[in-house]
Amino acid sequence: MTSRILDTRPPSTGIPSRGPRRLLAVVAAAALTVGIGATGVTPARAASPSFCADGSQPYAPVAEVEAFAAGTPVTGLSVTHGTTPDAFTGTYVGFIDNALGKDKDLLLFRLSSPVIDGTDGLKPAGIWAGMSGSPVYDGDGRLIGAVSYSLNADNLPIAGVTPAEYMRTIGTTAVGTASTIRTTSTGLKVSAAGTAAAGASLTGTSFSPIRTVKVAGTAGTRQNAFANRTLARTPRTARSAAFLRSGGFLPAPAVSASAVPEDLVAGGTVAALYSSGDLLAGAIGTVTAVCGDTVWAFGHPMDYTGRTSMLMANASTALIVPDSTGTEGSYKQVSQFGAPLGMITQDRFVGIRGTTGDVEAFGIEVAVQGPSGTPLATYSGDLASQELTPSAVAYLVGTAAMEQLDQYGAGTGRLSWTIAYRRADGSSGSFTNSQVVADSSWFLDEIGTPPAEDAWAIVDNAFEEVAITGVQVTLTLLDDDAITYAPSGIQLRDAAGTWRSPAGTRLKHGSTYTVRPTYTVKTNGRATGTTHGDPVTFTLSSKARRSGSFTVAAVNRPGDVCETDADGFTLCTSWDVEEDGSGIEASDFDELVALLDEYVSDDAVVASLRYKLKKGSTSRSFGWAGPGVVEGSSRTSFTVR
Repeated sequence: MTSRILDTRPPSTGIPSRGPRRLLAVVAAAALTVGIGATGVTPARAASPSFCADGSQPYAPVAEVEAFAAGTPVTGLSVTHGTTPDAFTGTYVGFIDNALGKDKDLLLFRLSSPVIDGTDGLKPAGIWAGMSGSPVYDGDGRLIGAVSYSLNADNLPIAGVTPAEYMRTIGTTAVGTASTIRTTSTGLKVSAAGTAAAGASLTGTSFSPIRTVKVAGTAGTRQNAFANRTLARTPRTARSAAFLRSGGFLPAPAVSASAVPEDLVAGGTVAALYSSGDLLAGAIGTVTAVCGDTVWAFGHPMDYTGRTSMLMANASTALIVPDSTGTEGSYKQVSQFGAPLGMITQDRFVGIRGTTGDVEAFGIEVAVQGPSGTPLATYSGDLASQELTPSAVAYLVGTAAMEQLDQYGAGTGRLSWTIAYRRADGSSGSFTNSQVVADSSWFLDEIGTPPAEDAWAIVDNAFEEVAITGVQVTLTLLDDDAITYAPSGIQLRDAAGTWRSPAGTRLKHGSTYTVRPTYTVKTNGRATGTTHGDPVTFTLSSKARRSGSFTVAAVNRPGDVCETDADGFTLCTSWDVEEDGSGIEASDFDELVALLDEYVSDDAVVASLRYKLKKGSTSRSFGWAGPGVVEGSSRTSFTVR
């Protein structure tokens, strides 16, 4: 069975964590449906057809296998430790008519090996998750098919085998899908001798396509809440959307060429990965056949997306863990992954198919540094799916922030990012943006959102096929609390160089003044101090008269402007800064990139000086970067003499 890479983080934390790093292959099989039927004796046959185009690896046609006598011996290969396949044996039981679609039958075998049967005091593992794709051969070495379905109760050794005859057509013909198939007296083709070979009556069971295990665990649980939220960014039109929105990434053992250098072989473990490195997401199974540079595996779909793009890699098995309860299923635990060896390009109902050689992927890198710029860590992953980019960026940035701050909720950080892309005409481009983020509850989500939204805009653009070729993010962690700044007035520098409030001071027309904004520092929403911004200098017109004001406001979050008069009355009015808006509307891709490149950070501050003249009034604007996330506005009034 295919095994998804599971998140086994302890539920007490409520957050995703890197330790312990464990990859589980959990049985997600459907029960097999059987009934009564008859099988015949193996007839004489002509030369067998070949599974490979070069004439190698003969396979047994379905009709010949179905004519086997019950109890006919078979052999197979599957890895139980390391990378070298171990042999198992088996006997023919029968088949289920039309189980895999119209005129597509599922073959039934009882399998045996020390791991399947249980030896040295270990509980029998039965057909374990991660065994799917294991090749089964007849006595002449002909490929019968791939182990792909199991009865998951009590670790039973009965396997459903997808015929090789069907698998060799992956990507060239369509195969009908089957939902739950219940046993009928006409559908099950198992004789009394087949029941004896199975070791138990299989009557009354039901067969379903394999149910895959979600990567991040049960969607919606607090334990996986961050993963679920970031993965929800995947566009619903994506082929991998269902997999990604209900799953997650898992930090994995080192992925390197030196970790598992061996090539993929029949019976060996294979990993089909949407991403690798610090962004591991995918499934583990077994190779069924290798013909030159083409690899067949699983014997059932991973996500049934049809054409797909996944990395294909070898993996080293630590051990097969028997299920002690008989309810969840045994699984293969993987200890290391090798570097990608090629690409999975077909994900069909009867298996997956890939090609070794060139790898088509792009990298995401997040460099984390402390407030002073000291490097702390670097997170990176290779993505095979463009549609995965928004989720991957959000997750990797958020995970980097969580692990380096060592907390889940609050935080303050500054980040810059560059997204490189290749357009439909082959030309390349990139743009760079920056943002500062502070949040007391959802910092992990918020810190990864700005670059993820830019990536989404590129991936989901409606104008042309554009491929992201790389994403680089620099994340500077500033504080493990949410630190924001609220404009609270201005200070005036007098002739002695002392900064003071302009309250009670009359400014002289035609004179030059230097002022600086004052901010109330807020820690997780509570006022905890005061700081000041950069000074600006202005000259009042010689025609200035009576009164004026100096207003300071956050560009993105100005709120209302409130002013308290000498009598203690507070008046609030709306500040008229034009906000960016949440949507981006463009007429072509060039305009889209231009709009993305005009990104305004949340530390942007705008100030407006206004005063009356002998006739009419005048104003002047200033703009600068604030000390961090700036929220709100303030106005300070003055008189002119």
